[in-house]
Amino acid sequence: MSKCLQKQFHKGVRMENKLTQEHYVLFSPQNILILTMVLFFGFTSLRFGAFGLGELLLLFFCLNELVGKKKILVSFHHHFFSLFWVAFLCFMTFGYAVNTFLGIAPQDVKFDYQAYVVILFLCFTFETFLKKSNFASLYSLVRFLYFGGLFVIGTLFFIYLRGRTVLLGFSLTYGGADIFSPFANDYHQFAYFIAPFPFIGLYIMTIEKQMTVKILALAGIVLSVFIGLSTTSSTLVAAWAIATLIFCIVMTVKSVHKLHRSYGLIIALFCILLLVLLFNSELILIFINDFFHGDTNGENRLVIWSNAIKAWLYSPIFGLGPGSYSGDDVFDGYEAHNSFLQILTQGGIAGGLAYILMVTKLTKNTYVNTFILCSVISLIVYGFGINDLRRTVLWFYYILFYFLVLKSKGETS
Repeated sequence: MSKCLQKQFHKGVRMENKLTQEHYVLFSPQNILILTMVLFFGFTSLRFGAFGLGELLLLFFCLNELVGKKKILVSFHHHFFSLFWVAFLCFMTFGYAVNTFLGIAPQDVKFDYQAYVVILFLCFTFETFLKKSNFASLYSLVRFLYFGGLFVIGTLFFIYLRGRTVLLGFSLTYGGADIFSPFANDYHQFAYFIAPFPFIGLYIMTIEKQMTVKILALAGIVLSVFIGLSTTSSTLVAAWAIATLIFCIVMTVKSVHKLHRSYGLIIALFCILLLVLLFNSELILIFINDFFHGDTNGENRLVIWSNAIKAWLYSPIFGLGPGSYSGDDVFDGYEAHNSFLQILTQGGIAGGLAYILMVTKLTKNTYVNTFILCSVISLIVYGFGINDLRRTVLWFYYILFYFLVLKSKGETS
């Protein structure tokens, strides 16, 4: 870790250690509204058409930020998620024009444009909103989302374990199968909500002083893992596995760095990791095979990815615009099942470079906090096996984690 990053890290730790319980706001109306919004983003079967309570609450926050404001300062530092979406929408629109002009495979664009514009408004709203917050209020929000979210989802999970698959006329499972997906017709919508929870739980355990809260945070980690496994999402398991591996590596490197660069210890730890992998090689190979050659929908990811690349090559610079261009054959109407490939097919190399820039800035900023970094990585890696561009909760998490780390480093409003 560079001296600059070390300085930022220790400064953030000092600020976090200064926090006392009096700073934490548990049941503020603002936190309750945000938790409700984030939960209902995933409760897709409770929507009326394309919109639901989550989108209505987003509109409320957006209007609250805009009404009465004479001017709003926009900067790359504080609004780079919004700027990514502005750039990507421009590239994608140009790609759609190329697609239509050449008659390659034009599709209906309403659904994607509608979803992307909603996410653009979400990014702009919460970047403007959260940049005014201090670290204590942002940590209070993260804490409330963790415990409040697990309370709601945990209650639904308990009802599911009791054998009930329907609550108030709405399904708690996916497609009638034994897959936990409360109020969601796509279990990935729900799974994204809990994806960063194991690392958030560890983060809370390091911040909190009260042993009761630490124990509750640990119980929340266990509960979130059981809930995640009950979705049967191989993508979520892969995201957790990779993020956990990175977590172990980063924590080991930081620990060794404090021990004056003991390379012998690094070699010993590497050998232990290698032995663990070797003893579990058969299980790992089965998991890898299941991930690449199929998912719970019986689709072959390698086939879908290769056809997405073939579709992208029809318009490599700006893509083909909104739509789904992969499947068992090229232009078969299926999404790429990979966020980066979906960006390439829709926005081309231009959109792909914008996405890489956005992810690089996000991970570079959160590197000073290993727990938040791995929370972000779990979300990014999730996108390797599914398209996450329309996952509103994902973009909210990105913004929240970005500003949480900024404020922990002492940035003022």
